[in-house]
Amino acid sequence: MPQKTLRFKIHQDGRVEETVEGFTGNSCNEATKNLENALGKVTVKNKTSDAFISNHSENLTQLKKRI
Repeated sequence: MPQKTLRFKIHQDGRVEETVEGFTGNSCNEATKNLENALGKVTVKNKTSDAFISNHSENLTQLKKRI
């Protein structure tokens, strides 16, 4: 299992840059949701290639919910 990492860079003007590594699919949004709510309004989100990796068990769960 790959290491999961959250990195935050706080700029002098108050902007916060967040980098998330080791999460696949939509799991990065769940991992950062509470932190983002505490930090304030999110203005830009850029997905890394990890966000497009499909998690087989996650896909099955979503399919079962639709049926």
